[in-house]
Amino acid sequence: RIAVVDGDRRFTYAEYAERTRRLSSALLELGVARGDRVAIIDFNTHRLLEAFYGVPRIGAILLFINIRLSPADVAFILNDSGASCVIVNEDVTDLLPPLDQLRTVRHFVTLRGDGKRGQNQVDGPDYEDLLSRASSAPPLVEIGENDPAEMCYTSGTTAGPKGMLLTHRMLYFNAISMALFAPVDERTTFLHSIPLFHVNGWGTPHFLTAVGGKHVMLKEFRPEIVCRTIEQEQVTNMFMVPTMANTLVNYPQLREHDLSSLEQITVGGAPLSASLFLELEEKLGCAICAGYGLTESSPILTYSRPPLPHGTLSGDARVERLRSAGRGGWLFTVRVVDEQGDDVARDGKQVGEIIARGNNIIDGYWKRPEATDKAIIDGWFHTGDMATIDEDGYVRIVDRTVDIIISGGENISATEVDNAIISHPAVLECAVVAAPHDQWGETPAALVVLKHGETLSMEDLTVFCRAKLAGFKVPRIIEFLDSLPKGGTGKILKRELRERFWKGRNGRVA
Repeated sequence: RIAVVDGDRRFTYAEYAERTRRLSSALLELGVARGDRVAIIDFNTHRLLEAFYGVPRIGAILLFINIRLSPADVAFILNDSGASCVIVNEDVTDLLPPLDQLRTVRHFVTLRGDGKRGQNQVDGPDYEDLLSRASSAPPLVEIGENDPAEMCYTSGTTAGPKGMLLTHRMLYFNAISMALFAPVDERTTFLHSIPLFHVNGWGTPHFLTAVGGKHVMLKEFRPEIVCRTIEQEQVTNMFMVPTMANTLVNYPQLREHDLSSLEQITVGGAPLSASLFLELEEKLGCAICAGYGLTESSPILTYSRPPLPHGTLSGDARVERLRSAGRGGWLFTVRVVDEQGDDVARDGKQVGEIIARGNNIIDGYWKRPEATDKAIIDGWFHTGDMATIDEDGYVRIVDRTVDIIISGGENISATEVDNAIISHPAVLECAVVAAPHDQWGETPAALVVLKHGETLSMEDLTVFCRAKLAGFKVPRIIEFLDSLPKGGTGKILKRELRERFWKGRNGRVA
């Protein structure tokens, strides 16, 4: 059975397994030892997928590096984690800092790229050469379920990067959860549209491999490539963040492609608006659902998928359920609590913080005891995400606490304002952040990107918002931009947008 499709290359499950064993043997021969951190810097390729098994199999720890980070960020992560080996695509070696800044790295392994070699030269053996010489026998390394398998760092969109270790136990509980949630089986063809180094991507290799599905690697998210790949490979499932979904449904040639193989698309990483949900359903013709999780929960916490357990729902009620974050899983516990730690009313209205515990939750942050004590209280991980929960356990994310705008004593959900603006037919993307206001403390500021060829004035958009929002929620500041800053998966970096308004001030209310 075909396991992996990467451009023109195809690997059966036998070949996929053998390559991971050869990678394990090659790393042992290099001197990589149990507990060593092995960093990989690559696009969505079969090599990155192979590392998910080849590295942890020998008791080493796989460290993902986002290819959109700066050299300073990469230096911090490699030094903070104590990485001893770096596997790097030769096309992105410029992401590496001056090598003398890397205090713990002893080995480099190079991955062949597309010929766009970076200026930063790395001296190390070639990945394929190493594998060709290495043994294909399974390495005899005893591994415990609570041994660390992977290491990740938070994206830094809300705070400085924090490292965390994910154990084998955490990862297989997440795989079981996702196989039940998704659901997937040996007939599934999954398009890896989200980079595997990202929280929304790195859970997929485990649950999809477990059921014998097909991995289709996607190096870059461009709508024409996505549509062509879906058509050629008969893709059934994929994950996206809202900005990806928005780009896809606004692709002018979308209807020229046969996307009938699609069965289910899951959108996560940010709240999914009702208008985008309906547009995805109408244009892609498959089931649309949403999910929620964090790196700290390895990563799934809640999931909303059809068929609904309450089949009588229709119209707006159906949309609201399916675009919500969904319900907690069977293998862990999710609650929404008030400031006193008591469960909020299950009325879909009272707002509280999402907390969770279970086999999928980290024990703490790497070398950050104060951050650990703040996040994990009495065994419960406090996410910092604000939400409501209804009578059937469906969670709806209101915002991250940093995204609550307090204006004149009134709490404003930036997500609510985001959703109102994005529903305007001329708007492609929008991000609402808190801006300082001399009278009210804070006021909503909207950064808006228009669709190609569209025009819209601040006055017209303000009138549009007043028809959808309470007066105090209407943005007092509207700026039209050519694009919005985004992270590795297209997630909008609101922190950067906030800084344009708060820069130079001694303090910040938000």
